[in-house]
Amino acid sequence: MTGKPDESRPTTKTAKRERRRPTLEEIPFVREVPVVASATMVVLRYVGAWLRGGDEESGGFGVRLLALSIAGYVALYFAEKHPGLWYAYGGAGFLLVTTVAVRTGLSAGRTVKDLEAAQAPTAAEEEQPSTDLQNDHEMAGEEHLGAEPLTVSPAEADAAFGLFVEHNVAFAVRTDPKGDRKGVHTDTLLKILHAKEMLTDWTEPMLRQKCKSLGIPVRKQMGIRGRNYFGVHIEDFEQSLGRAVRVPPQLVPDLTVNAVNAPTAPPSEPPAPPSEITLIQPPAGAG
Repeated sequence: MTGKPDESRPTTKTAKRERRRPTLEEIPFVREVPVVASATMVVLRYVGAWLRGGDEESGGFGVRLLALSIAGYVALYFAEKHPGLWYAYGGAGFLLVTTVAVRTGLSAGRTVKDLEAAQAPTAAEEEQPSTDLQNDHEMAGEEHLGAEPLTVSPAEADAAFGLFVEHNVAFAVRTDPKGDRKGVHTDTLLKILHAKEMLTDWTEPMLRQKCKSLGIPVRKQMGIRGRNYFGVHIEDFEQSLGRAVRVPPQLVPDLTVNAVNAPTAPPSEPPAPPSEITLIQPPAGAG
């Protein structure tokens, strides 16, 4: 016995120094915090987009914000009386955040910036529509044996748009079997344009703003088949025009000799929009 410590056995201080500290990623659930935070941000953005989706002119934003505030107040009111509801709220929030994380790919380590970068069009994609448009013009030129491309001034495009609205208002009033329809909704006009692959990047507020910029009156509430929405009323339209609306060609009766006694069925499809509408400019400040 020399009284010296055994060098083969590490001392307590040496053992503490050699013990490796765990990183944050190795701690359970800590590495999921960025995923939860990113998913929560996405949920908040969805809520914000829902609030902004309410039309400001009709007070839709205020109505949605008031409804959200009332729902939050009611939830807190019942949670104070029944504390057990906090577990239900927490479970619902966890399920919502988890669903968003899985559906958007955040659970694979992606972030909100990654999602925005994936949704943003690349330079090649931005150049592709112009190439397709050029090819379409080339094909149209080949089909029409070298016909010149359509050149329309902004005034002519606006006039074509006004004629399209006028024909559809007259069509809706004349073809209504009950005879109590007085116009057409603005979102119906947009659906007709989109069905013909025209102004596909326009929204209903943009179309409504374009109508107002051209002097076409738009009512905030117009009942058609039990549904109230923005629409063009025939009486307002005729008053602004100073004349009766023009009837589309498909509603003009055939007065030829052979067709006098031949009954004709009323047309089922609304008037097709003129091709000049494709070159119409969006209203200023429309988003």
